[in-house]
Amino acid sequence: MMESWVWWILTCVASFYFVILLLEFNKPQQKFLEQIGAQEHRYREMKQRLDKVRNDADEMGRRQEALERAWDELEQTRKGLLPEANKKRMICVGGGPFTMGGRYQDSPPSQRPAHTVNIDIFHINPFPVTNHDYLEFVRVTGHRAPIHWQRGTFPSGLGNHPVVNVSWQDARAYAEWCGARLPTEAEWEKAARGTDERPYPWGDRFVEGDRCNSNSLVGTTTQVDEFPDGRSAYGVWDMAGNVNEWCYDFYDEEYYENSPASNPRGPEGGQERVLRGGCHVDTRATLRSTHRGGAADTYTRETVGFRIAMSG
Repeated sequence: MMESWVWWILTCVASFYFVILLLEFNKPQQKFLEQIGAQEHRYREMKQRLDKVRNDADEMGRRQEALERAWDELEQTRKGLLPEANKKRMICVGGGPFTMGGRYQDSPPSQRPAHTVNIDIFHINPFPVTNHDYLEFVRVTGHRAPIHWQRGTFPSGLGNHPVVNVSWQDARAYAEWCGARLPTEAEWEKAARGTDERPYPWGDRFVEGDRCNSNSLVGTTTQVDEFPDGRSAYGVWDMAGNVNEWCYDFYDEEYYENSPASNPRGPEGGQERVLRGGCHVDTRATLRSTHRGGAADTYTRETVGFRIAMSG
């Protein structure tokens, strides 16, 4: 009888020990299963977040596309309104003939021979493009600013001065953004001297410091409306002195020898573009409306600016 009890007790102890071993054996597996469950939970959360991010990205993409379409529509509307808006601000120069080139004794070969040119009607800006005008272009388009500007804007107090340190390429980009273009050399000269062959925009007589910014009297640019008595016969300002102005044409010293009689647009190619008008350091001969010069289309200086024009 005692042996049976001993055997029963030993069996119970062995069974209990086996259960303990089994439980201990299952602990790592249970922990592993718990980790798997936690990972699955994290996976579901991450998947939900990823789906939300994807949905948000899709929504942002749709909104961006809608904004781009709206922007394109606004840009097309702006471009459609620009021609008439520009012409309202510009001065109309009537079509017809005028004498281009110089007859003066000291006129260089590049200005000879004087010849009659017929020009179609066009519009030209009454002032050179100002710093304030150009700043709007830079901010809207992201186009590079002139090298002397600081923090993306022009020097203080020079908003109504002509923009300078702009290349022909910069000037063309601005003109296209405005829905306009650069004037041809012939258009520029007609707007400056009219049809009566006057040597200067205001007439025959050069008056030092009275009609234009020249001969280093000021030493820098002035406001584009500084000299009302220096306007041309058409009422165009600042066409002598202050800054040289880019024209559309390629420059060729001998172009006048074979230029067309109607609407000349310069040679078909070349290394330089035309500059007209003289600047604030120039003297009377360079300030004549017939004076011609040229520079590479990447050329920039603090004496070079531009104005814009339109056909018709």
